[in-house]
Amino acid sequence: MPKYDLAVVGAGLGGLAATALLSRKNKKAIVIEAGNTVGGALGAFEKGKFVFTTGPALSFGFERGGAIQALYESLGISHNASLISPCYQVALPDRRITVYAEQGETLEELKREFPSEIDEIAKFYQDVKKRSVQNTKNRFFAYLSNRMTAGGFIGRYSFSRELIAFLDVQSRYFFRQPVADISVASLITLCDTAPLMVHGGFKKIAEQMVDVLLKNSGEIRYQAPLAEITFNDGQVAGVTTPLGFVESHATLLNTAQQQDHLLFMGIRDEVVPVGMLPNVIGLTDYSFPERFFALTLSDPGNETVAPKGMRTLTASFQPWFADKSKEELMRVVSRLVPFLNEFLVFGELHNQEPCSYAVPKDLSFKPVRTRSGQMLLSRSSKRGMYRLLDGAGTPAQSIAAAQALVERLG
Repeated sequence: MPKYDLAVVGAGLGGLAATALLSRKNKKAIVIEAGNTVGGALGAFEKGKFVFTTGPALSFGFERGGAIQALYESLGISHNASLISPCYQVALPDRRITVYAEQGETLEELKREFPSEIDEIAKFYQDVKKRSVQNTKNRFFAYLSNRMTAGGFIGRYSFSRELIAFLDVQSRYFFRQPVADISVASLITLCDTAPLMVHGGFKKIAEQMVDVLLKNSGEIRYQAPLAEITFNDGQVAGVTTPLGFVESHATLLNTAQQQDHLLFMGIRDEVVPVGMLPNVIGLTDYSFPERFFALTLSDPGNETVAPKGMRTLTASFQPWFADKSKEELMRVVSRLVPFLNEFLVFGELHNQEPCSYAVPKDLSFKPVRTRSGQMLLSRSSKRGMYRLLDGAGTPAQSIAAAQALVERLG
């Protein structure tokens, strides 16, 4: 019998979740990491007395039936995420909308910015709520909501381009898909559920996965770059590394991370606009919905992440911005934070390279659809070989992919 039920190459969030879940089922799992830390893209950056967390601060998935909530229940641990309201702001090219945990307060914001459409908007939110209630009472409705795309649902309403953009930029940020392409179930989550604030970032969650893995006889090998994947009669046999051969029943490549482009800024308190929330989702141009970004601002007076009288500000940009200079990206941020340059302590740009391992040329992969609808998990043409594109989706989608893998492995 193979020594391990699962060997995971790359210590991203999805791979860690898979090994933690399997270890709780008395399965033997090991993580092989080329570096000396876990979490993949969900790390931290420090400069002087400024400490930045990478990865999203807000996330869905903690709601009832959500992938992250299910993970914590399966592992018997608790999370450190909490509900905040107002939740975040959406900065469109010509207007700002604050999103609250209480839907009525959000509708008041929309009434102010879209007065001529408020009746249609109110009907839309009422219908979303009605569908949400139907899903909780009827499994067939819940099944349909997971199968149907939101484009048809939204198409019933006479929404302006600007209002569609309001929904779309949130969908792209939280689900990494245009709003027309997400499921009706995801649309309900977006409009009828508030995301939670993940205190300390998802790096903390990754570390919790490691604790569960190690407490259940799992293993992690650091600084072990992958050398070769070995097969026997069309099935994976294990992984060869400079530290030795790892024999396994199944192998998961937890790699090919498509990471955001990050601009870390240390700023003085005075430059923060009155009313700016800690989390902002911004769109630069209505004609180019893929050109969106997100800002994360540290709390005032938090001297564990910034010196007194200063704050950390992280701007996360999508791939379209990859070839932009730091100065160009600073100008994008300055549209929301005027006089930024005058109160800037420092700004540092990180264009992170995708992290991937070489895959044998004779391997082909077929996507596996998960409950979230995002196909981050793929199975290969040879038995026992899988790939999880950690970083190509949201943390909740990576965890959902890990759960799908564990179900397949039993």
